[in-house]
Amino acid sequence: MPKVTISSFELGDHDKDWFIVMCRLGSRSIRANLSSVVGCYVRRRKEEYREILAYTARKYGLTEDECFRRALTDPKFPEGLTPVDGFNEPAPEVTDEG
Repeated sequence: MPKVTISSFELGDHDKDWFIVMCRLGSRSIRANLSSVVGCYVRRRKEEYREILAYTARKYGLTEDECFRRALTDPKFPEGLTPVDGFNEPAPEVTDEG
């Protein structure tokens, strides 16, 4: 049975088995279905994370573009950054499991 992985992340057996069955019943390849699922997730959650990006940029005194670039290229972001003096804005809430 093929492995369903994203980089070093592997799905649990139950989810992997159901995903494979769903792909086959839908007559789609695992790769095509995975691409579709991830794309749908990104589009659905993008605005929520846009708010988190804006909050994080304000917290560390960055522009949103700089914050995005740093988060994209630095796997340890925001480790090592110091919040702006007096910053006490409540963090936005992430509304579901992702």
